[in-house]
Amino acid sequence: MDLETARSKSARTDRRTILHTALLERRAELRQGWLRLIPAECLESLDSAAESVASLLSGQDVFHDWTLAVAHHWLDCQAGLAECLLLIGMGQRIRWPVVVAPPPLSLAAFKKLSSKERVETLSLRYRCPLNIGGEGESEMAEELLRQLMVSDRVKLETEAEFDVDDILLKLNLVAVAAPFKRDLRFLDALNYFYELPHRALSRLRRNPRLLAGWLCLYAQLLCAPDWQR
Repeated sequence: MDLETARSKSARTDRRTILHTALLERRAELRQGWLRLIPAECLESLDSAAESVASLLSGQDVFHDWTLAVAHHWLDCQAGLAECLLLIGMGQRIRWPVVVAPPPLSLAAFKKLSSKERVETLSLRYRCPLNIGGEGESEMAEELLRQLMVSDRVKLETEAEFDVDDILLKLNLVAVAAPFKRDLRFLDALNYFYELPHRALSRLRRNPRLLAGWLCLYAQLLCAPDWQR
């Protein structure tokens, strides 16, 4: 190994160490502060999932790698999308049946949908949310990321009206896609929304189940072992 190669590898290792340390610091912050985002009344509305959500968010650093459940097939689940997102967020191990993949979704048509229509379309297509990580869904994952960081962030920053289900669903799906992509832009989007002022985030309590799913997924991603390829 020559000197330049050694220095290059050392620099990459240093960057990874710095990033990993910063993410674990954010995880510690989330561990202490998640109750301000999901107060007792919201937690109680999660029914049987409440204890598992509280345990994961308050617990030790852990990442349940949900990418291991995917074998390049389209998967199905019997539960609804919100329920599946929460199960993944809580680290539940589930056997997902393989089904025939639906036809590709037109990105141009998707961009023209209203927020309500987007929620309906995403809820149907990604009833098993792990499918957002498939190679054929890369353009859709990118579009969800773009919407979050362009139009949706402005709505929250300016305290304009927004569709809570639409934004939370996109946050959840981007979180699920993140470990498949190993792209820091996906994690940065989650970091950005978490850092929004409390008055903006408090409006997300209108859908406690999707909010809890996002925070659990985010908490796990902060503990993922290596974000830089």
